Amino acid sequence: MKRELTYTVLGIALLFSYFAFAVNICAQASEVEYIAFSSMRDGNHEIYLMDTNGKNLRNLTNHRASEYHPTWSPDGRWIAFVSRQDGNSELYVMDVNKQERRRLTNNPRADIEPAWSPDGESIAFVSHRTGNGDIYKMDVNGENLQRLTDTGANTKPVWSPDGQRIAFSSQRAGNVDIYVMNTDGRKLIRLTNGAQSEYTPSWSPDGNRIAFATGLLGNEDIYIMNVDGQNVRRLTLHPAEDAFPDWSPDGQSIVFVSKWEGNSDIYVINAAGENRRRLTKHPAADWSPAWMPSSFLSVSLTTETRTTLWSTLKQSARTAQ
Repeated sequence: MKRELTYTVLGIALLFSYFAFAVNICAQASEVEYIAFSSMRDGNHEIYLMDTNGKNLRNLTNHRASEYHPTWSPDGRWIAFVSRQDGNSELYVMDVNKQERRRLTNNPRADIEPAWSPDGESIAFVSHRTGNGDIYKMDVNGENLQRLTDTGANTKPVWSPDGQRIAFSSQRAGNVDIYVMNTDGRKLIRLTNGAQSEYTPSWSPDGNRIAFATGLLGNEDIYIMNVDGQNVRRLTLHPAEDAFPDWSPDGQSIVFVSKWEGNSDIYVINAAGENRRRLTKHPAADWSPAWMPSSFLSVSLTTETRTTLWSTLKQSARTAQ
């Protein structure tokens, strides 16, 4: 009897240990969320990390050449970026923790504005290798290069959350507008057609909205529209220039660049256009923010995950008995 009671207590203890472990994972994951951005505060463009409240600033790159345009891998481990360390704008990837880097492109013309695919397998980017700004994509090892556009000046590609489409800005029709295409460059759709330029699109995590910058009402502000180009609504309202929006992983906030207080700094605002907060305050220009995506540790447990965890707990209990 005592032996059975001991095994039962041990099984219950294991159950609580597993649950405590799961809860601890979720609690810790929420504490490791960052925003990467470019800054001139060291005299040239460098990439920095900060907490989402603007604290704990960390210099991620430290090179005499300019380095900018950071984009996160879906697991939050890597950052792809542009570096001029070899005299030309090329794409690199860096392990955020180890700060080890690999060069992905090698072309006499500029390669800029990388965007990591949601499955982590590809990187879209802008290249001037044919004399014009076109959208390309390649594997994360730099192989299997594919050209997706062949007309107009194209900038700022961004993947849809399902990895099926790419939004970008293009001047192919005389004015800078936002377009969407399949990841093979087909089925091009024009989303905006205003008198002013629309640029720097950012896809919401739920896949339903696109944030972008435009001077639609005279000054450049952040707007949101549905993915079909409808229901355009203004998010910021200020005479200063606002640009480079990027969604938080939960879709509740948008980080962006603004000169609200005279200098180019990083701000965050909620998706309703309220509760604006300034994250950086430095005489040098800060720009191109990128919110760290949620990794598998920071998402809520799915039904499958909970089932698997519960099966593991029951198996551990049976083993203990």
